[in-house]
Amino acid sequence: MSDGMFDLTGRVAMVTASSRGIGFGIAQAMAGRGASVVISSRKADACEDAARTISDAGGDALAIPCNVGHKDQLEGLVEAAMARWGQIDILVCNAGINPYYGPLAEIGDDAFDKTMGTNVRSTLWLCNMVLPGMAERGGGAALLIASIAG
Repeated sequence: MSDGMFDLTGRVAMVTASSRGIGFGIAQAMAGRGASVVISSRKADACEDAARTISDAGGDALAIPCNVGHKDQLEGLVEAAMARWGQIDILVCNAGINPYYGPLAEIGDDAFDKTMGTNVRSTLWLCNMVLPGMAERGGGAALLIASIAG
């Protein structure tokens, strides 16, 4: 884009839960500003479709299926991005779940553990995998998305 707002050319953006919705919108916007983007969600076909849409619009996108609740899959996500581009400059932790609707006083342990594991622990894991590289390169950005219910 040439509207003078900002340019992300040469930057790599990793966006979790980016095959649709807000995450896809963020990935499209970053690609539109010149960033190479990592598209990630649990379903491989959804990742491929989203990456293809960005590529068809002239962007550079890599589809990597990943369930953020699994540390080994997060490691694979980071490794694949690093193998392709050698850096991650922007991290957007957008994935989140809410398996329980109701009063917090009544949430079961399993629902609480699943929510905290996906929404908090996985974000910590991913930040610990990506932010040291940003620090070594002297900069970067991490955006942690949360709902109003947070």
